[in-house]
Amino acid sequence: MSDDASAPTPRTPRAEVRERLLVAGADVFAESGVHGARLDDVAARAGFSKGAVYSNFSSKQDLVAQVMQRSTNMVLASLQEVVRADVDADRIADVVRAAFGGHDQGRQFALVSEFRGYAMRHPEFMPEFVRQRRELHDGVLDLVRLWFGAHPEVEPGMALEDFAAVLVGANVGIVFDAPALPGVDPGAVIAGVVEAVVRPRR
Repeated sequence: MSDDASAPTPRTPRAEVRERLLVAGADVFAESGVHGARLDDVAARAGFSKGAVYSNFSSKQDLVAQVMQRSTNMVLASLQEVVRADVDADRIADVVRAAFGGHDQGRQFALVSEFRGYAMRHPEFMPEFVRQRRELHDGVLDLVRLWFGAHPEVEPGMALEDFAAVLVGANVGIVFDAPALPGVDPGAVIAGVVEAVVRPRR
């Protein structure tokens, strides 16, 4: 009869290890700041040794970049789920209101702020920061183009590129100033922008 107590502990799949480290990295960076965060803290939060970090990421900067990429992907994925071509013109403002105001963005903004500060202090990271922010803006622009392309009955009151930039910029600004704007819902403000910009085609 085999002794279960002596059986080897199943090895955690590499993909799971990496995901747990990314989640832990996001938590630690948001709480302690990228500069103050230690890889030992990230590893411990994920339930691994520091060696697991270095077996999955080439450096702290690589971990920062991958945590930011995961965050960027999640934001775009959440927008893509709700802003679809089949959303009627009379419902688009409500959809945008839900997309930008349906959850607390404070933690997400704390992360973006940390990434921006890290890029300012580490110029070699700035190109990666710019690439990912451009990826976010381009993703929002793709959604704007997709929706307007499916709704020839309406037109925007500004260039689509500017409209996409306003949506992202307004959201970032409102979340940044949230402590000074008690009770202001980013979703409601951005929905108002959409209602002001989208108009029947003449």
